[in-house]
Amino acid sequence: MTAAIADAQIDESIHSGPFELNSLVVAADRSSDTEKDDASTTVNVSGDVLFATDSADLSDAADAVLASVVEQLELHPSGGELAVTGHTDDVSTDAHNQDLSEQRAKAVSDRLGELTDLSAWETSVSGKGESEPRVANDSDENRQLNRRVEIVLTPADPDEGAAAGATSTGGSGDMPDPKGPAGRGPDGVDIEIDGVPARISLASVTRHEGYLIGTVTIASKQEVSVPPFLMEIPHDLLFIRMWSSYATSGCTLLKGDSRHLVVDFMNSDEDSVVLAGYISGTMKADDVRSLPVVWPDTGEDTVIMDMIGEDDAFGQHLAVRLTDIPVVDG
Repeated sequence: MTAAIADAQIDESIHSGPFELNSLVVAADRSSDTEKDDASTTVNVSGDVLFATDSADLSDAADAVLASVVEQLELHPSGGELAVTGHTDDVSTDAHNQDLSEQRAKAVSDRLGELTDLSAWETSVSGKGESEPRVANDSDENRQLNRRVEIVLTPADPDEGAAAGATSTGGSGDMPDPKGPAGRGPDGVDIEIDGVPARISLASVTRHEGYLIGTVTIASKQEVSVPPFLMEIPHDLLFIRMWSSYATSGCTLLKGDSRHLVVDFMNSDEDSVVLAGYISGTMKADDVRSLPVVWPDTGEDTVIMDMIGEDDAFGQHLAVRLTDIPVVDG
């Protein structure tokens, strides 16, 4: 055994970390999503919100959606590089989709230049047609995700936006109504799991180096078989990240009209893995499950955890809202 260990070689092709943590902020109406890293900010805006079918004329709703992009641009007065790229689904011909994607990207770029000063930004405009889908074009829902305009901001001075911190990403609009029961997170809220009474709570979250860390607790007085997709986020959001269906991906933090999704990372197999617990199998009578979850810091003193639910053919997806969850410093 000792000789075998001595002769063993490290497989350098396997990346064991550390891995970069990622976070996504999604508009509550799903009109856009925003992702940041140390160097850039990427905003994907729904083509169905910006444009009518097969059109490159901006809709009346476009300015409201582009406001989040304008907010990001104005955080960086020194400017930088701005790339606006149009994308379509696979309906119609390649040539038509390419032309449409270019026209839509130009329309968005032109409008951004009217909404804010882009003189400090080196702007590029392009179209990719159907060549770079976010997800497979195999359903109406997925095609809708692929119809988009992607806006990437790479500031010359990334630190300019640091002072705004977590408070700079959305959240200024009206909060949507809860999809299920609602109550204070520390007190807990009564729910049902496959028809069996249970209770969910989140006592607090801890702030640590730009993240919020919490433990969601689910308790059941009776034995219950947990549906495998109970804690899952709706599929149109799940497919953006291609998360595991069993993960606690549905625990979003709701700030105004923005949802902060759970933090994830890309592992060595290039799979997106959420920093959250898993729940499955059978809960025994009087069982309590504790599910750790990590979110990006929203910059608040209290947070709201919101699960959208939306049951489908795969079974129950939990809908519940936990409010008044205190944030404590780690």
